[in-house]
Amino acid sequence: MPTTSNSTPPKSAQSHSPSKPYGTLQGQKSVFRVSLRRPPGVKPSGRTEKSVYHARRAHRKSRGGCVKCKERRLKCDETKPHCLRCQKHDLDCSYESQTSSKPDKDIGALVAEKAPKLSSPDSTAYTMSLSAISNKINMLLQINPRDGKLSDSLRALHHFHEYTMPTVSNNTNEGLLRSKMIQLAFHSPFLMHTVIGTAATHLCHIVPDNSSHAAVEAYHWQKAISQYSQEISRIGPHNMDPLFSACLLLTVHTFRLETYNPRSSFVFSDHPDSLNWFMLQRGLSHLLGLTRPWLRTSMYFDLFMASRKENPLFDDERPGREGLDPAFADLCGIDETSTRATNPYLWPVRMLTPLLSAERSIRSVNMYMNFMGRLTGPFYERLLAKDPPALLILAWWLGLVDSVHFWWMETRIKSECVAICMYLEYSDDPRVLALLKFPAEVGGYLLRHVQDRMALVDLNSPEPFGVYR
Repeated sequence: MPTTSNSTPPKSAQSHSPSKPYGTLQGQKSVFRVSLRRPPGVKPSGRTEKSVYHARRAHRKSRGGCVKCKERRLKCDETKPHCLRCQKHDLDCSYESQTSSKPDKDIGALVAEKAPKLSSPDSTAYTMSLSAISNKINMLLQINPRDGKLSDSLRALHHFHEYTMPTVSNNTNEGLLRSKMIQLAFHSPFLMHTVIGTAATHLCHIVPDNSSHAAVEAYHWQKAISQYSQEISRIGPHNMDPLFSACLLLTVHTFRLETYNPRSSFVFSDHPDSLNWFMLQRGLSHLLGLTRPWLRTSMYFDLFMASRKENPLFDDERPGREGLDPAFADLCGIDETSTRATNPYLWPVRMLTPLLSAERSIRSVNMYMNFMGRLTGPFYERLLAKDPPALLILAWWLGLVDSVHFWWMETRIKSECVAICMYLEYSDDPRVLALLKFPAEVGGYLLRHVQDRMALVDLNSPEPFGVYR
């Protein structure tokens, strides 16, 4: 619409102007300015157009409006318990999430929609609003939240429930962990730190360049390990399930290797702590021994019993080599007179043998993890001594576990398999070289004797006609 500084706006513009003067705001600059647009159907004239702005009428802002009015960006009269606008349009009116911003509300909606177990009638979180859950976590962990924001802890809890949990368990026990572990965490600070630490580790794996995830991960794992050590000193029926839960998740932290580097393996180190990532997996066996008097009352009892039934040789301590894999029995010097007391490899090979024929998928994960937790001190001593049979038993177990495809295991598996291949590939024992083939395939490593054989074949092969070196 054409205007000049000294002319009166045409009627079309006047018809869209406020009917009352602006008082003290009229003619002054304001942060609220509204551009008057040309009505539909009015053609522009030949004169240069200049937008006309009118200051917005002063009004009182609604800071504590209901959720529906905030979503629709409408002014709320803040009538409690239901505002008049929502009553008029027959809408559900709530003031529960008035302190959260829209992004946080969306996260909260995902928690409520995709994680119903957090707010189901049998859950600790039942009838709690998302902000109340967030506050409860902050109080439990003694964290000062940012004003008006749902805590990072609630976001991590949602990530753990929806995305991390399926990657640290199989379908059999995932339901149990989903429904019970988070409930336990609301009463056990060390377990809540462990849950959030595990979720942060998963986020670091997904988004490796995000420094904020790394900071959250470091903080919560430090708290989790410190408080777990204190809690285990007063173990009893009151805290055994939270301790079991934390122990299962600590496996993720101790086993995970952030960067692939075979040269950093324990096989190239003399440091006594270099094998801690593997030895610490015995923690669950230690807890089972401490809680034996009350174990039948644990929520994990049926799961533990099912794991024992999955492995037919779980408690098979018979002497001799009957039923053992012959290649490993030969390498480890196991004969008909061997016992656990006289040969440190009898028990590991007896546990490994049924794994060799098991289905190589996540369905066998309980069997694989049982092997790691049931190893004894004499075998660990042979590992630290870099004895070839011990290294090959470990390498084969790692290769079998690779079929599960857990994100927190893959880098460690490949790195350690390649390290063991590098360490043993110069052996003169054909039995060692034969058993190295499988871990080399898992790690994508070409063994030295295989390279030599390929080079020899290449040298002895006749050149195609017409090709000259």
